[in-house]
Amino acid sequence: MKNLKPIEEIVKETLSGHFDHIRILKIDVQKDVDADGDDVLLINVIFDGSPKDLDAEKLSGLTRYLRPELDKIHESGLPLLSFISKADYEARAS
Repeated sequence: MKNLKPIEEIVKETLSGHFDHIRILKIDVQKDVDADGDDVLLINVIFDGSPKDLDAEKLSGLTRYLRPELDKIHESGLPLLSFISKADYEARAS
């Protein structure tokens, strides 16, 4: 399996630039293929806070900031981001 660490770093750096008030705890990246056979990146961002701390307008535009950075490392998968609060993440784990 390809090393996903560079993708995680790009996501972390990009998010830090747009959500400086949110503390990112973990980023999980998985490669997948959508129903049309296109490559996608399933990205779970676990953060310390609650969903109301996220600005939906900023969230909706993150892909346009991620794509150029992912292109630099020749990653063509479409990033699909999910934001999960620490509390929800821990509740799932138990």
